[in-house]
Amino acid sequence: MRAARENTESADLYETKWTPFEQAPWTNIETRGRIKRPRLEWLLYTMLQAEGRAEVDLARLYNQYKAYAAPSGKPPLTAAQQLDTLTKYAAHYQALTSGEGPLPIAQFGRRIIPYEASTLHPLALLISTSDRTDAEKTAMFNLLVSFLVRRAVCGLTNKAYASIFMSVMRQLNREEISETAVRKHLSGSKSDTTRWPDDAESLRALTSYALYSGNLDAPKARQLLTELEAAWRRGKKTEELVLPNLSNLDIEHIMPRSWYAHWPLTDGTHATKDEREHAANAKLSGLDLTGRQEDILRRDVALSTLGNLTLLNLSVNREAQNKAFPDKKRLLIAHSNLSLNTALIALDQWDVDGILARGAELASLALDLYPGPQ
Repeated sequence: MRAARENTESADLYETKWTPFEQAPWTNIETRGRIKRPRLEWLLYTMLQAEGRAEVDLARLYNQYKAYAAPSGKPPLTAAQQLDTLTKYAAHYQALTSGEGPLPIAQFGRRIIPYEASTLHPLALLISTSDRTDAEKTAMFNLLVSFLVRRAVCGLTNKAYASIFMSVMRQLNREEISETAVRKHLSGSKSDTTRWPDDAESLRALTSYALYSGNLDAPKARQLLTELEAAWRRGKKTEELVLPNLSNLDIEHIMPRSWYAHWPLTDGTHATKDEREHAANAKLSGLDLTGRQEDILRRDVALSTLGNLTLLNLSVNREAQNKAFPDKKRLLIAHSNLSLNTALIALDQWDVDGILARGAELASLALDLYPGPQ
């Protein structure tokens, strides 16, 4: 209708620039939380936030788009301008949500899938459609991934993400879009709901917190291990992270959570699940623990930390189950070529000290992979 009022070739615009949006993937239904909308509506919703650096009410999308296209006191955008802008954002949005293509935002989209962080999409589009180089965009995307990962491993909430990323967009509206600016604005808060964990806190979480099962669900834990595998293969820091597809692999606890039958304590004896529960209750009650109880609880804490986690083929994982380390080692030799598992093959035993040493090595790699705040 705008084109007709402008006496432009509306039929030509319709055929060449609008018709693609009347078919897949833009007609496909996309779900966020409990809300279902055609992908085109989510594109418009995200584009308007990126363009205006402001919240958009999804229920009033039509009216808010009209206000964008015909702003009060300013000349309206022509039909061609609107379609050109929509087409530009569509390419970046499709790369972000599909994770496919050569744009840096595609790689970013693949990395944040486990975090269901659609509140990051407007900021990601703002960065991706800017005139920065691909290397600069990749560096900014790395910071955003780091923010998500560090908060997740530290067990911090994601409930304020919409306001955090909108605040960063508003700040970028007043200055140049750059890695320095993104880092500065993500680093600005010390509140538990909004802060970006520093190296000390992140290192503590990576080496001593229960990650799986614990602060990370299976998709997040698998993604973390996949990215560490990629970094370990690469052997050096680089801006471009090429991820292998390890989505078909299972998360494996090298020392199993049910370790009682096949994994003796340091004194060579076997403990029971009941002993573990008695030791945990004694600690909660503030009672003095025996050396054996301390040994049991130390092992129990280490089981779900990063140092005890790896990836294995599902069938191998099922076969490994609660077996002793020599049996697991034979399965690794026969069925795994991951860098995550290479060092394990050279070991004769696997104990808490081994878990802590491997955890420290992986944590150091993770701190490089996920750069921290200022």
